[in-house]
Amino acid sequence: VGNGATEIIHNFARTFVRNKVVIPAPTFCEYELASKRMGANILFAPLKDLTLDTKDIIEKAKNSDAVFLCNPNNPTGLLSTKSIKKIIEHIDSSTKILIDECFIELVDDDNAQYAIIDKIKEFDNLVILRSLTKSFGLAGLRVGYSICNPRLARQLSANKIPWNVNGMAQIAGIVALQDLMHLRKAREIIKKERRCMHDDIKRKMNSFIPFQSDVNYFLIHLKENSVRVRDSILIKSGILVRDCSTFTGMEKAEYIRVAVKTHKENLLLIEALESIDR
Repeated sequence: VGNGATEIIHNFARTFVRNKVVIPAPTFCEYELASKRMGANILFAPLKDLTLDTKDIIEKAKNSDAVFLCNPNNPTGLLSTKSIKKIIEHIDSSTKILIDECFIELVDDDNAQYAIIDKIKEFDNLVILRSLTKSFGLAGLRVGYSICNPRLARQLSANKIPWNVNGMAQIAGIVALQDLMHLRKAREIIKKERRCMHDDIKRKMNSFIPFQSDVNYFLIHLKENSVRVRDSILIKSGILVRDCSTFTGMEKAEYIRVAVKTHKENLLLIEALESIDR
């Protein structure tokens, strides 16, 4: 258990990263930051059409300390379970693989079929990362956890600081896990609202091209600079969208990422986008 999933990412790097790692691009920035702190040489594997380039990752993983994978990926929101299973099967067991499943519980329908947790019994180099932050809305309390075989767990624990998760966070986590109905309702709302948002943007607007997603956020391709779009929406409507130009591999400033929230909040976002559409 960690002080959010981020602590576990950095503990994973401190434990297993020494020389070389492989990270898809774009993806969650903390894998890169944690690896840089360890002085590692980072081999980026660019996405192809926003999906994992399986061959490139497998090739670059040779003699690497670790591979970082995110499923569904952030910021694309796309699942890559089949590709990840292929990568796991073709990478040497000496290379540790962190699979970030922090958003998997918010994926449409039966998300269990997309998870890789069952593979830890078959592959002893896997560490699966989960978070209560996303699934149960505990962002400020910071509760994340990892699942792996006992040997890797002992190695990770050796780098964990004492008392890393406060008492309130532990109590909240235990209570949250008893309310699985919340997740079912959340998935239904996300699926319905994401479809409405995507269709509205696609039908009504010229400057914004929405991309498909499997989870509670999605990318929008822009016809102008993403920083200017972010700032315009914030100044005009008081809504902050995620400028994706800070993601490695998205430096051209052509994308923003938006979240799927309540119906009322989603309508406000659509209105904000319409107000600057050209």
